[in-house]
Amino acid sequence: MTRQLVAESLLAQDALARFQSLVDELVNVLGNLAVVAAIEVHGCERRYFTAGHVDLGRLEAARPDHLFQIGSQSKTVVAMTVLLLHRARLLNLDTRVRHYLDLPIDDRITVRHLIMNTCGLGETTLAMLPARLDPRLKVAPRDLLALALPQGQLFEPGSRFDYCNTGWVIAALLIEAVCTAPYGQVVRERTCEPLGLTNTFLGGGAPKDQMIRGYLASAATSGLVDIANCHEWAYGAGDGVSSLDDMLQIFGSLCRLDSAIGVTLGDLTGMTAKPAQSPYFPLSVGTEYGFGLERRAWAGSEVWGHPGSTSSYLSGTWIDANRGVTVSTCVTRAVTLPATEDAELRYPRERLFAMALNTAYTLALDLAR
Repeated sequence: MTRQLVAESLLAQDALARFQSLVDELVNVLGNLAVVAAIEVHGCERRYFTAGHVDLGRLEAARPDHLFQIGSQSKTVVAMTVLLLHRARLLNLDTRVRHYLDLPIDDRITVRHLIMNTCGLGETTLAMLPARLDPRLKVAPRDLLALALPQGQLFEPGSRFDYCNTGWVIAALLIEAVCTAPYGQVVRERTCEPLGLTNTFLGGGAPKDQMIRGYLASAATSGLVDIANCHEWAYGAGDGVSSLDDMLQIFGSLCRLDSAIGVTLGDLTGMTAKPAQSPYFPLSVGTEYGFGLERRAWAGSEVWGHPGSTSSYLSGTWIDANRGVTVSTCVTRAVTLPATEDAELRYPRERLFAMALNTAYTLALDLAR
């Protein structure tokens, strides 16, 4: 049962107003297209924050129920599904990947290495030329692998964490191999539907008319193009589309013992890995990684979750199980690749995540009064 906070304190009112001010600033000052965000203090009604518009026409305001690309947050859903397949004995986390798939990769790489980003394979996205990127082009999963494999085996499988989108492409191929069905269908049937998710799509099929638009330009696109449905090239590494409510449900379910699929935060974080001092993928710095989840301290205390980025969609969902809060955000923009330094400064993700969590903590204190 959910309930609304009664007699909200002045401190809570101030926290809510300041977070909305940040959301407004991201659009009105920093020039992003739209922002949608949600905060849930477990047991209470969810709070929503929006600013900006659905598309460049700026005729329709962004709403909390709009869909958006979740990028690498897809990895969490894929990891949950792989764990369910392990429990169903359709695969084994510690079996080598080449037992299931005919791929020219190190025979020591196991399924566990894929969903922990510890496989040591080269990085698909680092082989792409941003200046020539055209996300409208269809790219087969094995073609994505072909971009990474020439980089070689970067380190011994399992020896450390280093972001590797390549491993997640393989994880999706593996799901299809053991289930003899499209990976998106398997994710939907085994994870999304049992969790009651009605607006989450992996492997394609998202309704574009319900999505906030993101735009991208490069030397290959002849100006800005709408990339709302130009994300399937990312496959299991980041082709998901979802909504704020579904993201809160996915990550919040990890904190509930009565989860419909029985996957808990402890299941995904019982084993973790840390990066080398100088990781191959720069975003690996300062991150501890479990099964499709990373540990951070955006607001000064431990949170687990995942960021997501597909150039024009910048998102993240974070849970603090001890304090019973979940937050989810998405920022959309029009960006030209290769991105300039100021483009990255226009998305201060550390400040956004920290303020969302601190606002949630303030509401949680009100609930505890």
